[in-house]
Amino acid sequence: MKKKILTFIVCNEKILALYSEPHPEHGDGGWFVVTGGVEDGESYEEAVAREVLEETGLVAKKNIFLNWGSIYNWGGEVCEEHNFISFIENGEIVLNEEHSRYEWLSIEDFIERIKWGDDKELLKKVLIKAMDRKRYFEKLELKDYRRKDE
Repeated sequence: MKKKILTFIVCNEKILALYSEPHPEHGDGGWFVVTGGVEDGESYEEAVAREVLEETGLVAKKNIFLNWGSIYNWGGEVCEEHNFISFIENGEIVLNEEHSRYEWLSIEDFIERIKWGDDKELLKKVLIKAMDRKRYFEKLELKDYRRKDE
């Protein structure tokens, strides 16, 4: 199973939304967040810090695992993705080749804008707690998105 991370980047009560153009390796594109793979010998937390730096040029000061994630099929592999929130201080954003633009958004605007294939009300509840450095889920909650016929 391939280990993956997803993180919501927060600064001054705003959440960073990143825009990706459609790409064969990265999917349909749209507004999303930092995601990436966990490399061999790397922890999920180390992967979050590395991916935030690689994709935005920002340094994550604190990363919190949200006890939340998903299992899905992508590129012929089964992936287990853990969701985090990353707090940063002000800094210059330097996007890598995966993203073409960005916006800092209020939680309401972020929820409306982001490409999210699941329950946006749950996402909002999770983010409200997370922005206060608390977890919505007491224990690990992994949603399985794999189709039974795959």
